[in-house]
Amino acid sequence: MAGFDQATAVHRRTSNAASIGYDAELDPDWRIGTKPNGGYLLAVLARAAVDAASGGDASHPHPSAVSAHFLAAPDAGPAQVEVEVLRRGRSASQLRASLIVDGRRCVEALVTCGHLSGAGEAWWSDIRIPRLPPEESCVLAPHDGLAFPVPLLKVVEERIDPATAGFAVGRPSGRGEIRGWVRLADGRPPDPLALLVVADCLPPATFELGVLGSWVPTIELTVYVRGVPAPGPLLARLRARLVTADRVDEQCDVWDSAGRLVATGHQLAAIRLPNAPPPGGQ
Repeated sequence: MAGFDQATAVHRRTSNAASIGYDAELDPDWRIGTKPNGGYLLAVLARAAVDAASGGDASHPHPSAVSAHFLAAPDAGPAQVEVEVLRRGRSASQLRASLIVDGRRCVEALVTCGHLSGAGEAWWSDIRIPRLPPEESCVLAPHDGLAFPVPLLKVVEERIDPATAGFAVGRPSGRGEIRGWVRLADGRPPDPLALLVVADCLPPATFELGVLGSWVPTIELTVYVRGVPAPGPLLARLRARLVTADRVDEQCDVWDSAGRLVATGHQLAAIRLPNAPPPGGQ
């Protein structure tokens, strides 16, 4: 089982005036079903972008915003990342990163890199941190024995708040929200790169709307990273904002062990809805 650093490693292959090329190996443990998790792919792309952004006098070791469009779902195995430096600035650098597998472009991302400090107190916010039971009182998401395989749960430990885990026992709440504690299974402390995965690792919020057994492939995913997280478990809350005939948009907020908001993910995904009215008959 590959730890996070090994699974997201990139190796510089070529460099010229137009772009920098990297080799990567997409790890099979970081999959949902048969395809790599979207947040994991963002972390691979962002690791290459951070390396490319650190040339010259710039020192921008952290991704602060990553926005990716998913063109095709790659398989695990060898991959290439092509990075174009769009701008190197004093406080931030902007880059374009492309994931290529078997000659096919699979993910196109824009990445802003900078230098993040520990997340400070918010000057103003309308985002309230949810109250969860202690980790040991939450439901550990299993990685085997499932009808739909989720190898990701071997490498990312997720403990779901029982109040939002009704889908697992056939009693979804109808609120379209899932909350839980998240850690990397290899014990590695969280950092800005790992936050890209955590912002996209919980079960789809539509499970708590009773929409089970449907793959929810990501179309577009944007993650804002607000600071370097404190060591310890991360608290994540995923909410469905709007569900239509074939699309769902979700928002995932992530807090560190000090209770500070350190990342927010926004996702547009495809969905297949059941032939049944929505919860509450809306």
